[in-house]
Amino acid sequence: MDRVGRMSKNAAALIGAKVVTSVLTFFMLLVINRNLGPEKAGIYAYALVLYTLFQVIPDFGIGNISIRDISQDHGKIHTYFTNIVMMRLLMGIGAFSLLIITNTVSISLQGWNSVGWEKFWVVLTIGVCLMLEQPISNTLAECFIALEKLTTVALVYLVMAVLKVSLSLYVIFMGRGNELVLLMAVYILTIVYSICNFYYLYRRALKRDILGAADKEDAEDLVIAETLTHRPELSGETAVPADVSFASIAKAEQPDLDAGMKAYREAVRFRIDKELWKYLLKSAWPLAVASAGVTVYAGVDIPILSWFKGDQEVGLYSAAAMFAKAAVFLTLAINIALLPAISSVGGKYPERLGEIWERIMGYILIIIVPIAVIIPVLARPILIIQEHNFVSALHAVWLTMAAMNFTFLSSVCFPVFIVLDKQKKMTAIVVAGIGIKLAMNIIAIPLWGYTGAAVVMLISECAVFGILFRVLSKELDYAEASLKFTIKPFVSLALMYTVVFLMEFWLIRGNSAAMKAGGALVYGLIIAAVAGIIYIVSILLTGQLSRKGLNELNDLLKVE
Repeated sequence: MDRVGRMSKNAAALIGAKVVTSVLTFFMLLVINRNLGPEKAGIYAYALVLYTLFQVIPDFGIGNISIRDISQDHGKIHTYFTNIVMMRLLMGIGAFSLLIITNTVSISLQGWNSVGWEKFWVVLTIGVCLMLEQPISNTLAECFIALEKLTTVALVYLVMAVLKVSLSLYVIFMGRGNELVLLMAVYILTIVYSICNFYYLYRRALKRDILGAADKEDAEDLVIAETLTHRPELSGETAVPADVSFASIAKAEQPDLDAGMKAYREAVRFRIDKELWKYLLKSAWPLAVASAGVTVYAGVDIPILSWFKGDQEVGLYSAAAMFAKAAVFLTLAINIALLPAISSVGGKYPERLGEIWERIMGYILIIIVPIAVIIPVLARPILIIQEHNFVSALHAVWLTMAAMNFTFLSSVCFPVFIVLDKQKKMTAIVVAGIGIKLAMNIIAIPLWGYTGAAVVMLISECAVFGILFRVLSKELDYAEASLKFTIKPFVSLALMYTVVFLMEFWLIRGNSAAMKAGGALVYGLIIAAVAGIIYIVSILLTGQLSRKGLNELNDLLKVE
């Protein structure tokens, strides 16, 4: 099970870092909500979403292409790195300009009051990261991902999270005003840290590889020289004249000590490769559109909610959706871990991709099902602690977490599209999803506010996965494609929902103690424990996690 083990190790490293990061960020958001209230929390969420929407420009889908190519040929790493940094930096400058223009226009339409000016400066500050995060920090991270050194990436991300949360809490509790702008400045600082750390490790790895190769060549030269100058004498003649032998030995024993450093300095030079730029832009533009589509798809509800209902509604919706957003980080880790492994298999054994995709969907659903049910159960005390009537948004937590089941299934489809080089079709599906979600949000949000946004999220996630599944089944020519590996997890999901809703009705409804933080926590832990036990029993009885199944997946992932 070496391939599954390696993929699991990489996934575990990133998922572990993302879990810790999500927990720390989640705690930070609780403090922001409680201390700043719904309106300022809404401005904070609005600025981050707006930044994320424009971040797709310097990203441009190049990361997945570079990871795919470098994972197949490690010798391309520095050429790709230097050129991608320059490409993304130019795009980042353009994205920053567009962000400022968009923000200025939207605030002008709403009015330049105190809230408008605060929005302007908050967005301006976070916009600086458009010239730092994707162009440099993420490009460096992608190099390590391509080399399947995900533990390095995980460690840097973990330190970033600790630094960000620590400084953010200091800013909030210091209470000297301009908290939102200072929180964005903290984000910039963490990006700068990641660049310094990643680049140091990158140069160190590059230097070690190049100098190591040079030393190996010198060692081989010495062995050859030793063989030539000490071959046995033949009868009647001397094999090598004494002076030639001595000169050869002297020359062999004095290798060019500067050769390795010259090779290193030559390798780390920045060069613009026009052909590489053309290739990357041509290959990545469908992914750029898809990435932009996914980002717009994920965040379009926040600007619409802000423009139609105001920042307080945004704050309440963000407080409910932050549980789902914390889980979404896991899809990124899964995607990153799957892409190199699936790329290796797809390059030699494309006929295996259909079954690999189908099996992984089943295992991914096993992971997300208990999370989708238990997190909303425990959300009530957390919302109560935040005060400001955030608990009124609990129903939105249930809806957004239910949507995560389909979000995770869709995340398994994306790397398969990339390996098949079918980015255009994936892009078309994402664009269609945007149209569906945008149309429904424009209708639902003015009528029902953040509740409408939550309902739309569930419906649109289900619809997008359905389209992805149907199209990918045809692209893989996998006639046996079905949801047979997901049926059992969905049955477990339905069983857990039934038990939880019945217990909520019996224990929570009309119980005043359950509306206080302490009582809500006790009842939440009881319900979560019962639901967890039921899920584990259902998993064991239906054999959803068997050693035989894991061995079969391992064999499918092996590349001879």
